[in-house]
Amino acid sequence: MKKATVLLASCMIGTGLLFTGCSGSQQESKQEEEIHYADEDFVKDMAKGLEARWTLNEQDESKEGYDAIDLQSSEYKDMMISYINAELDCIGKYKDEKFEDSKLQEETISYINLLNDHIEICDYIPVDYYGKYLEEFQPIYDGRSKIIQDMADNYGLTVSDKFQSNLDEFKTNSKLVQEKDAQEQAIDSMLSNITFEEVPDEYAGDWKTYQGVVENTTGSDFSTFAVNINLLNADGVIVETAYDQVSNFTNGAKAQFEFSTDKEFTSTEVTVQYYE
Repeated sequence: MKKATVLLASCMIGTGLLFTGCSGSQQESKQEEEIHYADEDFVKDMAKGLEARWTLNEQDESKEGYDAIDLQSSEYKDMMISYINAELDCIGKYKDEKFEDSKLQEETISYINLLNDHIEICDYIPVDYYGKYLEEFQPIYDGRSKIIQDMADNYGLTVSDKFQSNLDEFKTNSKLVQEKDAQEQAIDSMLSNITFEEVPDEYAGDWKTYQGVVENTTGSDFSTFAVNINLLNADGVIVETAYDQVSNFTNGAKAQFEFSTDKEFTSTEVTVQYYE
């Protein structure tokens, strides 16, 4: 009789565990269903933010006296900040939202940071618009362009027909930026292969001449190509910077760069200074 009682109790406990396990699984499933990812909402609100920004810009441009506004003025600064805030009002909240697509989340945070960076550099508008402001504005504009293009190409970002040309301008700039980035990477890779060797000269004294040959593997032709050559000591400290340039440096051609120095160094670091 006792065995039967124990067996019955064991069955009841087992059944209870079974139901508890199912209940726990259902609860976890329910919690997963309740998680709301911001992916689709962000893309929609990004489009709204862009249109809100462009609408404000369009309204200002239609006002009497707009053409007379000095770009280097507090008035223009306030207008620019209002455009940026029009976007942030729509998407600023997404910096702390959950995303299913990690790449989209990364680009969301990057885009919001770019907008905030733009607000910060607006302080340069009244004092140095044509210098410091434009210098720091361009990388921000280029960064936004690349993200906007990716949103349009891969995440379904669309705008109304009225603003399609605005969106197309960003996409075009993005392509130009990506082409430039690829070219600069190719240039850096090419220059990293330069090895300088001392040119024998028994009359040189303390001054020595070094030459290095490199092949243009960038896929681009350059009418002028100038480089800076940092001379580094064993600790990686720059002891001197030399300069040289060549002309008609076409793709596939080889060019010789040269410098002379009386400094002691252990390695060189070559970077592009200018090209066209």
